[in-house]
Amino acid sequence: MNQLTSDIVWVRRQWNHWQKAAYRLKDLTGIHWDVVSGGCQAPAPRPFIHAYVQCDAMIEGELAHSGVHGPCPHTIKVCIVKKDNDPKVFARLVQVADGFYKSQTVREK
Repeated sequence: MNQLTSDIVWVRRQWNHWQKAAYRLKDLTGIHWDVVSGGCQAPAPRPFIHAYVQCDAMIEGELAHSGVHGPCPHTIKVCIVKKDNDPKVFARLVQVADGFYKSQTVREK
């Protein structure tokens, strides 16, 4: 796998939405586990990895996005599905999301 491929993350607005877009891994922020999507706040049947991206920073694809939050560009919440991504990239995302979850749990105690 080349460096370019390993740094690409495919995202969706909701876990089961048909539209997907590719972002550079470095363009994702706030990588965490959640059961609620961005946008329409759709519930997921189980936790998925979510992150935040700039709505206009995709390098390929298309996402459902209304722009209701104001003029573009702005930050939107996206869902990262395992089957859309390279296993090594997804494993890196799991590590980051697990670290975020553990840091939140420690703060709550």
